[in-house]
Amino acid sequence: MNLQCLVLFAWCSIVFHDVIEAAKYVPKWKKQACEIPTSQNEHSHYTCDDDGEVKCLPGWTGDLCDVPKCRSGCDPLQGYCNRPGECLCKLGYYGERCNKCIPLPGCQHGYCNVSFECICQEGWDGLFCSEPLCRRDCHSTRGYCDTPGECKCRLGWSGRVCRDCQVLPGCQHGYCDKPLECKCNPGYTGILCQNRKYICKCNPGYTGILCQNPICSKTCHKERGYCRKPGECRCKVGWWGKNCEKCYPYPGCANGNCTRPWECNCKPGWGGMLCDEELNYCEKNPDTCKNDAKCVSLTKEDGKFRCLCREGTSGKNCEISTQTTTTTTTGEPQSEEEIQGDVTTEDLTILEQQSISNQENNINQ
Repeated sequence: MNLQCLVLFAWCSIVFHDVIEAAKYVPKWKKQACEIPTSQNEHSHYTCDDDGEVKCLPGWTGDLCDVPKCRSGCDPLQGYCNRPGECLCKLGYYGERCNKCIPLPGCQHGYCNVSFECICQEGWDGLFCSEPLCRRDCHSTRGYCDTPGECKCRLGWSGRVCRDCQVLPGCQHGYCDKPLECKCNPGYTGILCQNRKYICKCNPGYTGILCQNPICSKTCHKERGYCRKPGECRCKVGWWGKNCEKCYPYPGCANGNCTRPWECNCKPGWGGMLCDEELNYCEKNPDTCKNDAKCVSLTKEDGKFRCLCREGTSGKNCEISTQTTTTTTTGEPQSEEEIQGDVTTEDLTILEQQSISNQENNINQ
């Protein structure tokens, strides 16, 4: 009887122990995460308690606490973050919460609900909302307008809504010697008698056979600008400035400029697609390149830096010396300082230019 009790007691102890161990089960990835001290893992954002449980630091979440918590209110679709508390906008959006969209480049009188669209304001029409809607009773073929709600008459028509014909059709911004009729001289025929010099004399600011072309400002760019009235200068899509001499850079271009619309050419010291990555690795790490090598800062994608080695050295950081000891005419070996002294500043400049050219060729390929 006592033997049976002992067996039953032993069996219950084993089962109870297994139940306790199952309750304390910790996944393998959590054990591995907590096996490495936090001080030895500079990229960790968690701590481990006595029970091996992972506790995320403030501003981080996820199974291994590797997901940052963005700024409160940051748009979950158009915003993102690389570190806690920030809100970075995706292409086409801007604002502190990335909830504002960028309209279609060139959109003149419109707005957007999603990025790169152009919803016209009242009174405007067209792809870039640049075409005004004339007043309703303006004749559909004989009239036009430059601003919403107006009605200007085309060649040969006049009146408030352009339903009246002109006595001398054709002369838009000029005057004539005989405003009521045009009697042809001997040898001429046609509505304007082909003797245009005495039919339509242009008012100041206009030119053309029928004085229909306004003369733009003298400094207005001939290809990038145009005008609808004398002395003004309107810019075509992609250009701006008083004389339409400036181009619009790519939306979001931070530290760059352009020579033609929608470019983003980075200024010195900046890189990346939007010129928002500062190239300062060499300045912050002055001892990166060894043996008096030239350090060139690059983007993270291109490896952060590149060392331009002097003759006789090699390696990523030019730390390997391959220069063999040579003798002079007197038979004495040259010192390492004398060998390095043969490389001039001009040589380093040529090496740097060749390195940058090779990088550009590799990118193009």
